[in-house]
Amino acid sequence: MMLRKLGRGYPSRTGNIIVAADPKNLPGVGMEVVTRKMEKVGFVYDIIGPVKSPFIVVRPKNRDLIKKIIIDELFVVSAHAGSRKGKGNRKEGKRKRSRKKGNRKGRHS
Repeated sequence: MMLRKLGRGYPSRTGNIIVAADPKNLPGVGMEVVTRKMEKVGFVYDIIGPVKSPFIVVRPKNRDLIKKIIIDELFVVSAHAGSRKGKGNRKEGKRKRSRKKGNRKGRHS
């Protein structure tokens, strides 16, 4: 488990938290957002704005946290376990095969 720094959060009128992001270090939508003390704040809801200076919209799990978050820095929890090479969900012998016209059962042309 790794923490990646997002920045300071500011409340929006809609009840979400807006964070100015670094365009080279964008989190994925749905990733968990925490404070420095590992308190769960919410999750990344959307990424908005121009490509050169994007903003991250965080949907808080509790609306009461918004006042406290203005001061704190926010982080994204990323579970990175190294290289994923060769870890597909395909099992041996369970591959889908193409259906040819002559192999369809139960259909009459």
